[in-house]
Amino acid sequence: MTYQVLARTWRPKQFSELFGQDAVVQTLCNALNAGTFGHAYLFSGLRGVGKTTAARLLAKAVNCVEGPTAEPCGECVSCLEVAEGSSIDVIEIDGASNRGIDDVRELRELLQFRPTRDRYRVLIVDEVHMLTREAFNALLKSLEEPPPYILWIFATTERLKVPETIQSRCQQLEFRPVGSELIRGRLEEIAAKEGFTLAQSAAASIAAAAEGSVRDALSLLDQLRAFASDDVDDAAVASVLGVPPIEITVRLVEVLAAGQIADGLALVRDQLAGGQDASVLYREVGRVLRAALFLAVDPELAPVMSEAHRALLLNVAESFGADPLSRMLGLWLEQEALVRGAGNRELALEVASLRLARWPSVRRVEDWLAATGSTGSDSDSGSGPGPTDPPSSTKQPKSSQGPAATKGNTSAADAQKEPQEEPAGADENDSSLAEEASSDPGVVLATRVLGGDVVAVRSDGDGS
Repeated sequence: MTYQVLARTWRPKQFSELFGQDAVVQTLCNALNAGTFGHAYLFSGLRGVGKTTAARLLAKAVNCVEGPTAEPCGECVSCLEVAEGSSIDVIEIDGASNRGIDDVRELRELLQFRPTRDRYRVLIVDEVHMLTREAFNALLKSLEEPPPYILWIFATTERLKVPETIQSRCQQLEFRPVGSELIRGRLEEIAAKEGFTLAQSAAASIAAAAEGSVRDALSLLDQLRAFASDDVDDAAVASVLGVPPIEITVRLVEVLAAGQIADGLALVRDQLAGGQDASVLYREVGRVLRAALFLAVDPELAPVMSEAHRALLLNVAESFGADPLSRMLGLWLEQEALVRGAGNRELALEVASLRLARWPSVRRVEDWLAATGSTGSDSDSGSGPGPTDPPSSTKQPKSSQGPAATKGNTSAADAQKEPQEEPAGADENDSSLAEEASSDPGVVLATRVLGGDVVAVRSDGDGS
């Protein structure tokens, strides 16, 4: 017998098996049970989330010998023919290859004839947004007032391309991307029933790579199963999906977060030279930061992973802590549009890496600001400067600077002599720093990772 891919073998046969689309399932089932289902539906959403499957299930539900019902028997002639795609009263066409007005006219001719055997003649048009404007116009009247035995079902991945005149004549149901945890559980269930080994962490990686599409996840699982000979583990996922080893990604995060620019760029260059995709490497760095953040906040929140991976990420979480990791993750995510939209993604990834490597400088700026903001109280108690001294070049203010600059770069000793000149509050600090920035071209502006306020510091001579 010819092998059938997992996406077809495990296609839902009942509405209860259409997981991840609870709102859609409840809406259709309630309408079927009450006998209030519409004459035209528009299913929209991401590829591989169940739009065409739901259309076929609806066709089975209205034509089942026990129906219309929300639970078609699946055993009558009508149900079996719909499942096989051979029903003469359920017509499914592809809008991408039958997009002209002549194709629509052929469909309209079918409306004149009652179903051959079933209650309804169901017309399923997949990728309906591909129809031409003339074809859409030819549908309008037939769609608004079809014969009572006609049921239209449209499916599309791009609802906004469907004219509003068509949308207004349909009941619209939006199919959402399926959550990674739901997909992971489904993959593990299928692997157990099919009799092959699938590591839990490998299933999680496949679910993440599918980005909400169940069909994509099953297709990847088929490919991995063939590659790994029924033993799908993390190594197989890394090889087939082109994902860098987690040890490399963790190392990259550590050196960038430590400000080791040369080492970070060397790692990036090595991965790119080895054929690694820049977008994939960018995504994996974000995943490492996210997983480490969850481990730092609460290990129970961390995504599913192997014990070896957890040990690596736990070390990162303990080294940096929750607050720095959250801010580094925010800084990294700010570069997503740069990497995705760049013509040269390798260069964009290098720029993103350089920006993340500025993290230690941002921390030094903040520590310095915190120290200078508390020197007044320190001087009163005789405890000296704060725990973090400002960079060496900031200790000696230039004579050419104005009052604001002098205040912003006052040393601890000067602060003891003139404690009354310390900034009184955050607003005054911001104002004086802004004046310094506008008056001295040598001032470096740094935007805080959180809050969005601008702080000004003088370079300490090493680019930080």
